[in-house]
Amino acid sequence: MTLLIRHIRLRVETSTGLFGADVPLETGLNILWADNTKGKSTALQGLLYALGLERMLSAKREIPLPHVMTSYVEDDQDNKHPVLESSAWVELENSAGKIITVRRYAKNPSVDRRLVSVFFGPALSQPSASYRQQDYFVSDPGAAQRESGFHFMLATFIGWNLPTIGKFDGTESLLYLETIFPLFFVEQKTGWSAIPAAFPTQFQIKEVGQRALEFALALDTHSTELLRQQLEVDIANTKQSWTIIRNQLTSAAALVNAKVQGITPAPMLSEADIDQASLIIANENSQIQFLSEVGSSIRARIAVLTQTVTPTVAVAAPASEEEIDQLTQLVAEQNGRRTEIFKLAQIEKAQVRSITDRLQSLQEDLQKNQDAQKLQSFGSSLTESFAADRCPTCAQHIEDTLLEQQDGVTIMSLDENINYIKAQIDLFKRLLERTKDNVERLDSTFAEVKREVNGNSARLRALKAESTAPANSFSITLIEERVRLQARLEVLDDVQQRFEEGKLELITVVNHYAGLLSAKAQLPRERLSSKDKEKLKKLAELFRSQAKAYNFTTFSPEELDISEESYRPQKEGFDIGFEISASDGIRLKWAYQLAMLELARTELTNHIGVVIFDEPRQQEASKVSFQSLLNRAATAKAFGQQVIFATSEDFNQLKGFLSKINHNLVAFEGRIVKRV
Repeated sequence: MTLLIRHIRLRVETSTGLFGADVPLETGLNILWADNTKGKSTALQGLLYALGLERMLSAKREIPLPHVMTSYVEDDQDNKHPVLESSAWVELENSAGKIITVRRYAKNPSVDRRLVSVFFGPALSQPSASYRQQDYFVSDPGAAQRESGFHFMLATFIGWNLPTIGKFDGTESLLYLETIFPLFFVEQKTGWSAIPAAFPTQFQIKEVGQRALEFALALDTHSTELLRQQLEVDIANTKQSWTIIRNQLTSAAALVNAKVQGITPAPMLSEADIDQASLIIANENSQIQFLSEVGSSIRARIAVLTQTVTPTVAVAAPASEEEIDQLTQLVAEQNGRRTEIFKLAQIEKAQVRSITDRLQSLQEDLQKNQDAQKLQSFGSSLTESFAADRCPTCAQHIEDTLLEQQDGVTIMSLDENINYIKAQIDLFKRLLERTKDNVERLDSTFAEVKREVNGNSARLRALKAESTAPANSFSITLIEERVRLQARLEVLDDVQQRFEEGKLELITVVNHYAGLLSAKAQLPRERLSSKDKEKLKKLAELFRSQAKAYNFTTFSPEELDISEESYRPQKEGFDIGFEISASDGIRLKWAYQLAMLELARTELTNHIGVVIFDEPRQQEASKVSFQSLLNRAATAKAFGQQVIFATSEDFNQLKGFLSKINHNLVAFEGRIVKRV
């Protein structure tokens, strides 16, 4: 994947007219030349600002641009012209050949700095054509996650799927663009202070440098670590599922004063152990028995009572027969009512699911509308989501009118639309609560009817059983006992059935749990895969080769290596620190940044194919070293890559360096930002 920076533009409107600068760029080596303090760094900072990357330089939400873009412009006669409005533009092309042009205002009384406008086409190199425009927001929560966020759009345009990374506070965060771009852009003030880069720390991402390098180099260890994290989440969720089911079984057992035996709080991996789990209960003599044994005892007792002669049955027979008829009809009616309540409850539960889905859809619509409102408050007059010829929900093209227009008909404004959606959300929330209340009421009614049916059915069975007893027998006590035992048996049977069903659910859970543990065990024990090690080995070879070419002399370049832990330069297992000279430190900086660029030519990485150096000849590195750097950087053109140097090197000397190199020189006499 590559990203070509085709053009950078600065525009400043003053009280005396328009000022600006244009920097056309190509593949290969690009040299932006101007004398010191004349604005070459301003052009590169304008690139960063246009792309919303200023927080890679500082945690402060301030404009990383000098007074020429924010306060006043000086002309060649040192006259100062107050800035009324200013903007930074950049034209980009991705590896698929798609081109966008980005504009962001640094100063505009009616447009918020967090608004970024994107024109889908080469609006700088081919300004005569018209292009579709879409506004986004940046430097605000959601800019990297939501469709209206510019960094979400930019990452998609590059072809990146930003990973989720752990933070120091235990939460997770995206690996933001600001943490990755220091590997591609070496800024003049702080960019030369660290190898491989000065990474921003304000995002509180753990080991941000390692995570950014793993992503840029597309190391397997990065995806392995993400998979490991996902497995940990799945394992934790599975443990929670086990706990929920176990708690449900414990609650069910409590209904009959029983206890669960053989199911541990943590998941058990043996199906046989789960299958042998049981419910235990104290009998009337306080002896501990299995619940199934208690049920068997009650059945035996009921069988005895059924066979027991009941006195005076003949006398009670007419009334009993009448009650049997009544109970038969009543139980049938109650069963019908129970079925009807069950159906109503299912309808209400389906309604709960439907309302929940509708609320989620409304929340998404509200978020899109609020994002559009945010863009509008930033100064946007156009968003794709609410363009006149696009549906705001599915973004498909629609005709200007769907129905015949009538006088007096007005379209809701964005604020009215947001208020309407909020009202809909409030309405559906109330409806959801009412529906949930209905479900709870129906479930309660269903349980009550079920108990009545069970009681009447028990009575009916008792009467039918009594009708077969001898005519001269009668025993209210025996009948009551038999009915009571029958009711008790039904409750015990219900709990036992729920327990057996729960055990089956637990077996399903542990099978999944075992699979997750197996997948975790199969993850590589070593942090780096063989491919990772081979990739780092090639990076080290390129690094040493360049260090040698740039005349690194503190010690032999052959002693240089890349750490498999930090991915930083090391010697004999130790990170390289203060033992090297400042100029050799700069040489290693060159070597590392360009080694990553060259690695992307033969290996699969997430490098964008661009390296930008602001004042690469720091610490007065030797002319021989600088010549070698230019020679090495110029090879980028053959691979469709891009290297951009901004320098104040002696111009005649620079032309000598470049005389035999394929390059694009953009030179400015005097100040870069001048009257247009």
